[in-house]
Amino acid sequence: MKKRNLLAIFCALALGAAMGCMAACTGGNDPGGNDPGGNDPDGNDPGGNEPGETVEYGLPAAERGHYINNSDLLDDGGTRWLLYTTNETAGEEDNVIALRKGTFEEGEGKGWKYGEENIVLRGGEDGWDEYIGSASIVKGTFELGGTDYSWLMAYCGTSQADETQFEIGLAVAQSPDGTWTKVGTAPVVMFDTAALGAPETSVGCYAPSLVNYTKESGIRLFYSYADQYGHFAKFVDIDASDLDAPVVSGEAMVPTEGEIAGGDQVPMFPNADFAYDADNGVFYAVKDYSPVPSMEPQFAARIQLLSIDEEELYTTDIGEGWSSIRNWDNTDTPDGMYERLYGACIVSDAYGHTDSATGAEIIYNVCELEVDNEDYLFTQNLMTFEVSYQ
Repeated sequence: MKKRNLLAIFCALALGAAMGCMAACTGGNDPGGNDPGGNDPDGNDPGGNEPGETVEYGLPAAERGHYINNSDLLDDGGTRWLLYTTNETAGEEDNVIALRKGTFEEGEGKGWKYGEENIVLRGGEDGWDEYIGSASIVKGTFELGGTDYSWLMAYCGTSQADETQFEIGLAVAQSPDGTWTKVGTAPVVMFDTAALGAPETSVGCYAPSLVNYTKESGIRLFYSYADQYGHFAKFVDIDASDLDAPVVSGEAMVPTEGEIAGGDQVPMFPNADFAYDADNGVFYAVKDYSPVPSMEPQFAARIQLLSIDEEELYTTDIGEGWSSIRNWDNTDTPDGMYERLYGACIVSDAYGHTDSATGAEIIYNVCELEVDNEDYLFTQNLMTFEVSYQ
């Protein structure tokens, strides 16, 4: 599941607190030196934290000089894998793909605790993917060069310094926090500037979102496609069992019929993330509205969660199309203080599924405005919503 910021160059420096992150001090002694938090007489914490260590629960906040955006969050049987785009060098816009491992701690004021940031993918020097965008990962059964792998990544990249003409490539690993190996030397989804309506200034193919619909090697790769006509969603199916010779279907356009909101004359589907409920035959998607052009940053100010019957993805005889579940805008952010929210993802299991779920957890980006902060591009971080489908 996901992303590249819609029509935007990725940005740098971070906000600190207040980003869906809650700090709790373990071993917090009272003025008399007694520990009410449960440490033993020797000062050891049965919860596994070092004495006096400050532990942050909830989504991580970027360090100063860095940003976090375009997240993909999977729950793998009690372990969470948070994938996102960040910058490797403080104050620079040198995008890399990073990952953190999350574990859950029971207790009041506790919850998901994310470990250290691990850079798992960089752009290729002088390659088609010299400039990295966003990425999505999924669990499954894959083989490359005679070696078996359990995880697949789709990521967008480009050779263009102005971050246009994005294409999508693949990588594999045996564990999300292990070594990722790129598949081949060319993208699996290409952007053709010779196609009608696809000038060289187009964003191209971005925001990859993976679903392993067989939970083995049958992959559906969704992505956003941007040309002079707008931003839409497409997908290809991939037999990824043998990645030395992957079998890739022809591309299909995601329908735009139904209750799609976005403020456009023509319904569009920008910067979307997808998840699959196999039990009920339903796909879910969360997407941006179109960006707000009146002031910087030109990111979306709203997101929308939708669902569609699986069969309607495979036919031109569309029935009801997409059903809207919920829209969010700045009034839904803490104290209504963030006027940009965008680049959301649906928390899924390791295969991109949300089977029989009765609701969703949505991770999204916020960013300050230029009029409020001249370093507005450097305030991107993650927050979360929860929503019931009932």
